[in-house]
Amino acid sequence: MPLYFILIPVLLPFIIGAVLLIFPNIGHRARNTAILFESLMNLALVLLAVMKGPEGELLIFRLLEGLNIAFRVDGAGRFFAVMVSVLWPLTLLYAFEYMEHEERQGKFFGFFMMTLGAVLGIAFSSDIFTMYIFYEFLTLCTFPLVMHEMTDAALKAGRQYLTYMLGGASFAFVGIIVLLMNGSDLTFRLGGGVVPGTVSRGVLVFVFFMMFCGFSVKAAMMPFGKWLIGAAVAPMPVTALLHAVAVVKAGSFAVIRLIYYVYGTELIRGTWAQYAAIACCVFTILYGSTMAVKEPHLKRRMAYSTISNLSYILFGACIMTPMGMYAALMHTAAHAVTKIALFLSVGAIMHVTGKCYIYEIDNLGKRMKGIFICLIFGALSIIGVPQFMGFNSKISLLRASIDGGEAADYVGAFAIIISALLTAVYLLNILIRGYFPKDNAKCDKFEECHDPGWRMMFPVGLASAATLVLGIWWQPLSSYLKTVSGLL
Repeated sequence: MPLYFILIPVLLPFIIGAVLLIFPNIGHRARNTAILFESLMNLALVLLAVMKGPEGELLIFRLLEGLNIAFRVDGAGRFFAVMVSVLWPLTLLYAFEYMEHEERQGKFFGFFMMTLGAVLGIAFSSDIFTMYIFYEFLTLCTFPLVMHEMTDAALKAGRQYLTYMLGGASFAFVGIIVLLMNGSDLTFRLGGGVVPGTVSRGVLVFVFFMMFCGFSVKAAMMPFGKWLIGAAVAPMPVTALLHAVAVVKAGSFAVIRLIYYVYGTELIRGTWAQYAAIACCVFTILYGSTMAVKEPHLKRRMAYSTISNLSYILFGACIMTPMGMYAALMHTAAHAVTKIALFLSVGAIMHVTGKCYIYEIDNLGKRMKGIFICLIFGALSIIGVPQFMGFNSKISLLRASIDGGEAADYVGAFAIIISALLTAVYLLNILIRGYFPKDNAKCDKFEECHDPGWRMMFPVGLASAATLVLGIWWQPLSSYLKTVSGLL
């Protein structure tokens, strides 16, 4: 297989998206058929690249010595690309029904498809500079989606989103320049290898923390996660992408690349930068869970849940051991599948009923039976009930914490346990209101409500079932991620 094959699944979504932006008035049926076919074809191309991908690096352009735009298929990139490519058609199919009566659909689906190309570019990047380029492309492709409804709230959220994203990326870019000046190799290699050169160890440690914070903006680490709550004004398919697949996962994936593929753990482990990073993660885990308990708005409650769970991933990465990397990747997969199920379920409730608040959905579980079953599966998984995906990933994080052996690691494990208890509170509360309404609730207001059409139900049902199926048969994924992390 020629090296240029890597570029095909990256460029195709950009091309399709550009066509939709140039010709936004293409018939809905033709457009939907074409982009669904393209996303499925992209999935096939990614799977082909992953299973029989070419060895070696595809160099596209050399800006300076050590500063290249290049692509390569490696273990972590394979995992991230497959995860995104599998979940994308499901979200796209859901969006067809959700956006059916919305305006500016051509523009919406154009940027939606270009986002896929940006995320796959991040997955297949050979070095941190190439990843940074697509990282910025991802921001430019997604902020019009946040602003899609063009209301005052949407415009404000879009401006806030762009400010946070570009601000965080600027910290990462400064760090890249310092590493280049130090003479460090920016190519991704497991184990990294940044060592003091023209720059002292103290400066490199500081630069690491600066880059960690910069990339963590997309992962909604506090105090940089405010944008994720504001972005809840976006249509639900966009919210699902922001919270489960594209933006936030690109942030956590970039942190994993930074720690394990650029710096390596030897230079940073045991320094103030590691402890400061873990402290930020622990604070965010507890903050997100606590705010989710207090939040009555359905979508914003899920947003706070995302903030908390993303820092599970960042915490696993910051343990800076092979087991920590493995646990971070495991929770990346578990959170992606589970949050797709949860967000699409909540989106279906809001779409059918027009209700946004938890106190407005009393007795709805008896009307939207399919959606609430999917919501139960997603809730049990993210809480960490045995046999679901979330249980396996949380156990992996706790094991990594114990194996890490540092006091900070134990603090992180304690935060995860507390967060799991709070997660049960804020998710079971939704289910209890849906099935066991208060005595004074007006339960007859949902007599005409029912589950949405198949285009929304199929993605929700498949993602929900996957939380259980992949929780029971998790060994293949676990074995692969152990290989990627250097445990096998």
